[in-house]
Amino acid sequence: MGKAKVLRNRVSSYFQPPIKLGPKTAKLVSQIATIEYIEVNSEIEALLLESKLIKRFKPQYNIASRDDKSPYYIHITHEKFPKPVINHEPTEAIAGPFLSGWVAKKILSYFRKIAPYCTANRSVKRACLYSYLGLCNPCPGHSETNVAKYSINIAQLKRLLRGEFSRVLSGLKKQMHTESKLQNFELAAKLRDKILHLEQLLKSPILPEEYLINPNLLDDKRQETLFALKTALNLEGELTRIEMYDISNLSGTAATGAMTVAIDGQLNSKYYRHFTIKSIDTPNDVAMMAEMLSRRLKNTDWPKPDLIVLDGGMTQLSITKDLLFPCLVISLAKQEEIIFKPDGSQIKLDRDNPGLKLLQQLRDEAHRFSRRLHHKHRRSAFR
Repeated sequence: MGKAKVLRNRVSSYFQPPIKLGPKTAKLVSQIATIEYIEVNSEIEALLLESKLIKRFKPQYNIASRDDKSPYYIHITHEKFPKPVINHEPTEAIAGPFLSGWVAKKILSYFRKIAPYCTANRSVKRACLYSYLGLCNPCPGHSETNVAKYSINIAQLKRLLRGEFSRVLSGLKKQMHTESKLQNFELAAKLRDKILHLEQLLKSPILPEEYLINPNLLDDKRQETLFALKTALNLEGELTRIEMYDISNLSGTAATGAMTVAIDGQLNSKYYRHFTIKSIDTPNDVAMMAEMLSRRLKNTDWPKPDLIVLDGGMTQLSITKDLLFPCLVISLAKQEEIIFKPDGSQIKLDRDNPGLKLLQQLRDEAHRFSRRLHHKHRRSAFR
């Protein structure tokens, strides 16, 4: 039982001559009958799910740990200012077992940006180093530190370690809106950063237990996403390849474009493409978009898209009059998240609609990808 970013590499590493594997791994391979896998959204989900699976099934070759050491567990201490500790004791553990202390430390480092805690000696009477990095807030080193506020962080940390991601996200969003209404904008901004960090970390948060119930959960969710998008756009047929386009420029200079792609409902950077705008150097996003798309359409060796999405509104969509597209072209206006169609109709989807979320992910990726080349051109211009 294990995890891998590239499954083919992980599995193939076991099928080598026994002399290269070592006695333990060679014995494991000799007993393999089938290979099963569960696809997840992120590394943190993989780490927590692996822990849940080991705890449930107690597989022989995972529990018989290296160098006669026991598995690792994460505990929260019982003191005025609790802190997480890693040890080999399973009793009252918040998370685990983990096959190495490194994995446990990595998980804690992920969550510390969202739920800060202090690891300094409690006799210290001044702010610790981590308080200046935002990883210990409120810091027990301050005499006026609020114990209740610190306890809230520890409660959040426990929920994260248990995989209760949605509960933490909803709590942070509710708190951010409250602070914003009270005009505590600095605190609201910090909460917003925590939310963004957790959303980026988890992509679409799914409880480890959900994967245990349905190992094909991620693929099922992608199919639900595509169905929601096809229904909203009244599309028939397959929706295998979706392309999103965005432009970046500074008053027309160093203009670049980007194409990002989703295959079967999943973003796939293998198919991303950059475009350096060549025909225009004045502020005209529509003309730049038209150039990028005309160049894309000439690349007939690229796979045919089933849907093209432009970042913008009806203005950007006006280029469909002059170019012949092989599929439906729509645009997505960022401020109100309104979808425009070539016939002038508008679609306003619920913010929680999975189809809209997929388009937003593609749009954000296109913006990031386009700006990367744009900044590279600007740096070159000043050399």
